[in-house]
Formats: sequence, structure tokens, C-alpha cells
Amino acid sequence: MTRAWWVLVAVVLGGVGCKKEAPASMELVRASPDALLASFDATGKELEVVGLVKDIRDAGGLLTVSLETRHASRTVACQADAAQSVAVGRLVQGQLVALQGLARGAQGEDILLDRCRVSWTGPSPRTDPPGGREAVRAARSLEVCLIPILVDRQRRGGLTRPDGKPSTEATFRQMHPEEFQRLEAAAKSARAELATLGLTALSCEHPLIHLLNRCERGSTQERGGAECASRYVVEIRDLLPH
Repeated sequence: MTRAWWVLVAVVLGGVGCKKEAPASMELVRASPDALLASFDATGKELEVVGLVKDIRDAGGLLTVSLETRHASRTVACQADAAQSVAVGRLVQGQLVALQGLARGAQGEDILLDRCRVSWTGPSPRTDPPGGREAVRAARSLEVCLIPILVDRQRRGGLTRPDGKPSTEATFRQMHPEEFQRLEAAAKSARAELATLGLTALSCEHPLIHLLNRCERGSTQERGGAECASRYVVEIRDLLPH
């Protein structure tokens, strides 16, 4: 799949003129650190944010992880659940991490999440080698997951079928048959490559898959985040069809 097709898919989704509704309040919302700083309207929602660890602070036994943003004096701060002290304590500066927590609004110029837990960590920049096979696995997994990700984006945006039911893969296939066939062929090829290497695809809900997707196809703001320029993400993106 060429980069042109990645762009076309974004255009296709943006052009569907169906009814839009807000996502369910407690449904997991995925966001980048910079997007949260730019426009925060998720107070009370369950968030998953993936970014680079800026620092870790201990305040009375509660660990708070701050994430890198493009604003030197601002951050997204995630106060860890007490049961997560070991997982958070293993994080190091500059490491990719996915954190899930409840959005609590602004604290000064920062965005605060609490009851946070670590849902995924990337390679440690201190000790872990480059991605290798795992980088290949991630790149091919994104191709496998592209159709489900796009359909989920439609659903979350409130796009519906003519009968009012949520959009499905079948809906996408009927509305955009040529694009669906191209994406399906790319997914089939990716699965075959993974099988040849003795690998299985990552879950389409995996935080790394959604990080890669926004680094490739997100807004200019999302693509410009520090996490998208990290060594591991760049290595994976170099393996994607361009």
C-alpha cells in the first residue's frame, strides 16, 4: 500500500456525510499528549495516552508520570494507582509508555489524570536493543488492523448506516468497494509475511497500533509529537509501505 492510499483513506472517512453523535462517556478515549494540551474536553472520561516519559515524581508514596510535549513548561501528568507502583517504578526517562486513567481536568497549565495504570511499555532506551522482529511485527500488524481501526473511527464519530445502526466493515465495503479491496489485500499480504516469520499480529486494540496509526495518519499536531519521533516508532514507520 502506498502512502497515497493512506491519505486517501483519511479523505474517504472525512467525506462520509452521516449523522454524528458523541461517543459514550465511559468508552476508552485515545489521545496524544499534545492533543490533550491543545483541546481538553474529556474530564471524567477514561483516557489512554501514549507518550514519552519526561520524569517520574514521588509525592507521599504516590508516583506521578509526566509525558513529553512540544511545550517545555507543560505536560500531561498521570498519577498512578497505588497498585501500579512497581510498574511505574520501572519506567525510565525517554521510554514509550501507554497510560490509562481518569481525566481530571487542568492543574495549572498541565492536564491531570489519576488512577493511572500502565497498559504497555516500549523498549527501554537504556538497555533494550532496536526493535528487530518486533518492529516488523508492529508494522505488519498496523496493515492488518487498518480496516478495523477505520471502522471504529466511524463508529466513535457516530457515523451510521441508513437504518441508524452503527457502521460496520460490511458498510465500509459497500460504500467504498475499491478502497476496501486494496486495504484487504494489504492485510492479507501482511498476514502472510507474519506467518512466514513465525509471528502473529498484535491485537488491533494494542496501544502501539493506535500510536502508529496516528503518527502515520493523524493531524499535523498529532504527527508532530515527540513520541512519533522516537527511535522505536521511526524504525517501525520505516518498514511501512511508502
